[in-house]
Amino acid sequence: MLDALGKTINEFPAEGTSVYYSSVQLLPGGCAFNTGVAAKRLGLTVSIQGRVGDDAFGDIVTRFLSNENIATDKIKRTKVNTAFSFVMIPDSGQRRIYNTQGANTTFCSGDIDLESIRQSKVVHVAGSSLMPEFDGTPTIELLRFCRENNTITSMDPVFKAGIADVIIPALPYLDIFLPNTEESFYITGLTEPADQLNFYIDNGVGVAAIKMGEKGVLISDGKDTFCLGAYNVPVADTCGAGDAFIAGFIYGRLNDWDVYTSAKFATATAAFCVQYDGATTGIPTSDKIQEFIGHTPLSENNYIKPALS
Repeated sequence: MLDALGKTINEFPAEGTSVYYSSVQLLPGGCAFNTGVAAKRLGLTVSIQGRVGDDAFGDIVTRFLSNENIATDKIKRTKVNTAFSFVMIPDSGQRRIYNTQGANTTFCSGDIDLESIRQSKVVHVAGSSLMPEFDGTPTIELLRFCRENNTITSMDPVFKAGIADVIIPALPYLDIFLPNTEESFYITGLTEPADQLNFYIDNGVGVAAIKMGEKGVLISDGKDTFCLGAYNVPVADTCGAGDAFIAGFIYGRLNDWDVYTSAKFATATAAFCVQYDGATTGIPTSDKIQEFIGHTPLSENNYIKPALS
């Protein structure tokens, strides 16, 4: 999708009035885009399958991906407009977003190139519950196909009510599931991160995590459970932080790192993301992130380490 980032917006106008802000940027974004670009910058080979509109916004998205050396030949064009978001960034960096789903509503299982899926080490399904033609049974069929071909599976939900029916049936087919605590409330109905984590592990997820923003992350593979704090960095914009975390974690796992090391690298990747406007602007190479980890301490985690049920 295409993001319009408005900054700085600290208030909503009353009806019939205006509020002024200082700047706007047009940048490609969306869950698949953000995770894919971050993974590519870290050093992975990436291809994105999805849909954009046959419009100027779609041209911007595909051109940006090509400039990042990400394969776009599996992206279909459609007469439905490219998905678009208006992102309001306040002084705190904690963004508010208006979304239109656009071409994502037309993406379906018939758009998927199964041969390239078969040849991939990881398939990440991004933006689940925003693709009505693909959510549910078609998604589960793809995840089963991945399992049959020894392809690691990962999924990312979105923050909105009514996503449980889409996400819960897919959990037994996921090797990696890293939602945040707000998304997890809509999936599980539970408010406590430890309870949310238990829910995912009990429902068959291989490695699950609850991202808790500045409080850090709670993560488990069903055997070991860790709480990691966040890195204390200046926050310009939180857009894409969760996607950067996912890309960093997948990178770690593909390098055969353990859960803790992968999560620490993912946390550092997200720390680079939030220091810049835009979801992918600040993502560097993996070497730079490793250097950052080497001389930057994690903040203390103020979430008590739980015991899994």
